[in-house]
Amino acid sequence: MKGLLAMKLELERQNFLKAWQTAEKFTSTKTPKEATRAILITANDDNSVIIRATNLNTSVKLTAAGVNVLEPGQALIPAAIFGEMLRKSPSEDLVLEVNSARGLLNAGTQKTRFAITPVDEFPNSYDSSGADKICELLAAELVTIINEGSSASSQPQDFPKYLGTCLLRTSDNMLKCVSTDGKRLSLSQIPCEVSKDDDFLLLTPSLRDLSKTLSGCDDDDVVKLLTDGSIVWFALNNAEFSMRRVDSTFPKFERILNNVTSTTLRINAGDFIKALERVDIIAKTTPAHIMAMSLSPDGELKITARAPEAGTTSEVLQTNIDGNPLNVGFNVGYFIDGLKAVGNEQAVIEFSGDEGQTRLKREGNGNFLYMLMPARLTQQDLMTIEEIADFTDKNVEPFEQENTDNQF
Repeated sequence: MKGLLAMKLELERQNFLKAWQTAEKFTSTKTPKEATRAILITANDDNSVIIRATNLNTSVKLTAAGVNVLEPGQALIPAAIFGEMLRKSPSEDLVLEVNSARGLLNAGTQKTRFAITPVDEFPNSYDSSGADKICELLAAELVTIINEGSSASSQPQDFPKYLGTCLLRTSDNMLKCVSTDGKRLSLSQIPCEVSKDDDFLLLTPSLRDLSKTLSGCDDDDVVKLLTDGSIVWFALNNAEFSMRRVDSTFPKFERILNNVTSTTLRINAGDFIKALERVDIIAKTTPAHIMAMSLSPDGELKITARAPEAGTTSEVLQTNIDGNPLNVGFNVGYFIDGLKAVGNEQAVIEFSGDEGQTRLKREGNGNFLYMLMPARLTQQDLMTIEEIADFTDKNVEPFEQENTDNQF
C-alpha cells in the first residue's frame, strides 16, 4: 500500500468544502473530456494544497484551507461524486487517500472507495506568473460592471463571434464592460487606474459565472486583472480565474450612441418592472413579444399588449414625462432586462422618436447605459375599436405603423 500511495490528506470538511464547491462550479458535464468533470488536487511539501478545475472556457486555481498534507502528491478526482461525499459526510474530520488506481475517503463511520481519472488527462493550466497587471478593483465593483454590462448579450452563436461575448475595455483610467446583440447595447464603467489601454473580448457565460462566484467575496476583497496577450486572469489572494480571449472584433459601439432626445420619462425602475411583468403575461404569448407605449407630457404612461389568440391588457401609470407625446413599441423582455440592470432606483429613459434609439440610465449616475431600438407596430399590435371602448371612455383612434424590428 505504501509503495502505491500517491497522496494522503487530512481534511476539515467545512473549510475544505468552500474551495471545492467554488472549483466545482467551473467543471462541465457538457464536454466529452472526462477531466472537465474532475478536479485536480495538488498537495505540496510545504503543506499547501492547490485545486484546479476547468470547463475549457474558464479555469480556476484555488488555495484550499482546512487541509493537512500527510503525503504530498496529485490526484484528479470526480467533482460531483466527491462533492456529494463532502456535503453528506457523517464526520467533520476526513482522511483522503489516493493511489494510482483508486481513491479512498475515510469519514468516521463511513468509508468510500471511488474511481479516479489519470492526472495526465487534465488540460494544461495557464500560468499567470509572467502576465502583465492591467488594473485592480474591488470584487464588488467587478461584479456590478459584469452584471450591468452583460445585460444586452445574446446566447452564444457561431457567427458573428462577438455575439455571446462582453468587451472589457481599459482606457482613460476607466474599466468598461459592454455587450450587444444588434438590437440593444449595455455599457457599465467604473473609474480604475490602468497600466495600459486594451480590449478583452470574453465569453459572457464565463464572465457571469465569475460574477456569481465573486458575489460571495468580502467587501474589501480586491481583484487584479492580468493578461499575457491571449489569456486574461482575475486574481484574488487565494483564487485565480483564467479565460481565453475570443478572436473577434467587437462593433465600434461609440459611433452609434447619440444624445438626441425628444421625450424623457422618469420612473422608479422597480415599479416599472412590476407593471411590465403584468403586461408581459399577454405580450409573451406573441412571437415578437411586443408592447405598445403611449407617453403624454401630462405624465400619463399607457402600456398595452395584444395577442389575438390570448387577449389584450393595458395599464396606465402617472409619472414624470417631458418633451413630445410619443407612441412607440418595444420588445418587453428587452426593456425589462435594462430596467433590472438599473435596479430599484430612479430610471431616466430618453426616447428619440418612434424609430430612434432609446436610452435607459440612472438618475444622477453616468456609469451605466442601456440602449435599445424600438419595434415598429402593426394594427394587430394595437387595440380594436371595441377593445378601446372596454378600456377607456375616450374616443381614441389607434395609430398605424408597419411591423419591423429596428436594428443599429
